[in-house]
Amino acid sequence: MRNDYANRIEVAARRAVMTGLTQLSGKIAEYNAEKLGTEYFEVEWHAGARPTHTIWQGRVWSQQQLYDVCGLGTVTGLCGANCYHTYFPFVPGVSVRTYTDDWLDEQNRKESEPTEFRGKEYTLYEAKQRQRQMETAMRAQREKVQMLQDGDADPDDVMLAKCKYQGQLDEYARFSKQMGLKQERERIYIDGRWRVAPGRIDKKLNVVNTMKISVPRDAYKIKGMTSEAKHEIEAAINNLKKEYDIRLDLIEVAKMEVGDIFGAAPYLDDRGKLRFALVINEDIDYNVVKKKIQRRYDKGRFAGKSIEDYIAHEMAHIMTYQDCKNEAEFRTRQRIVERQFMQGISQYADKTGKGEESLAEAFVRYRNKEKIPIRAELLIRSYIERWKK
Repeated sequence: MRNDYANRIEVAARRAVMTGLTQLSGKIAEYNAEKLGTEYFEVEWHAGARPTHTIWQGRVWSQQQLYDVCGLGTVTGLCGANCYHTYFPFVPGVSVRTYTDDWLDEQNRKESEPTEFRGKEYTLYEAKQRQRQMETAMRAQREKVQMLQDGDADPDDVMLAKCKYQGQLDEYARFSKQMGLKQERERIYIDGRWRVAPGRIDKKLNVVNTMKISVPRDAYKIKGMTSEAKHEIEAAINNLKKEYDIRLDLIEVAKMEVGDIFGAAPYLDDRGKLRFALVINEDIDYNVVKKKIQRRYDKGRFAGKSIEDYIAHEMAHIMTYQDCKNEAEFRTRQRIVERQFMQGISQYADKTGKGEESLAEAFVRYRNKEKIPIRAELLIRSYIERWKK
């Protein structure tokens, strides 16, 4: 079992790699700007940026202003420690800004408005930082459960440790819902222990090695789930697998966020190899799923308008990362993809502000032959179309 010191060393090394990649992309941008004959750059925007970065993210600056205003070259500024912003050449009179000043000002206003949870107020940035702290605490508790099990501890002690973890997980879900944040449980489950909860862990741990890749029978506990509906989900997966080489390792039925239908979950097998599961929300009512999907599409909330579209969204997540061999490669790719956020693909993607969500939503529209930005097509070709059969 790895100790806390080893974990901290790995985290520090991973952050150093990401900071180096960000700085390298900045040098490439400056080289391209020189070739284009411009001294101006547009800085990327992402939701929940640290307060000192919100004043300059998403805007256009001269090369000198990158240093004077954005703090390029300093530890706390643009491309500094744990900063994942980068910047691109901007040609005045030719280039079109990704974000307007009015839109950026409105986002900053919204993100600075605090939301209360258990007597304490959090801005969006503070809420995301609190999420990371809760995820770290849960990974530590999962490790404690594993150590107790490996050491043949008293079953009551193991159960108490599991119950504490379940309490942390429930609190995480409540906090995320109150803050309007998407739960990022992959940050918890990436430790390779999959699910650690009272009464559920033992039968789930080795399922990847024994289970046929099909919708499990416990899907029938979902309200409205029939054999026809189960086959519809399997047919949608098979249709996608006929088009693309998708490395789906497991289909799981589990509790998810309210409103979710499917999800993609990365995990590590017993050899430390990265695997992927499709998760079906056990709390959905399958009787009304299709009507709900159509309403969401009609209102522009989501790109998908069918069960197959929703599964295509999750398969896009899997294909984006399925050539990553381990956690470190997955995390590095995730940081890169997160910076590729594209506004306007769907209301859902815009709300998350995440590149991986706008990419998955763009893939659904691309597959349905709907119009998407050229940049989205290029990203789809880079991350997803390479798996086309």
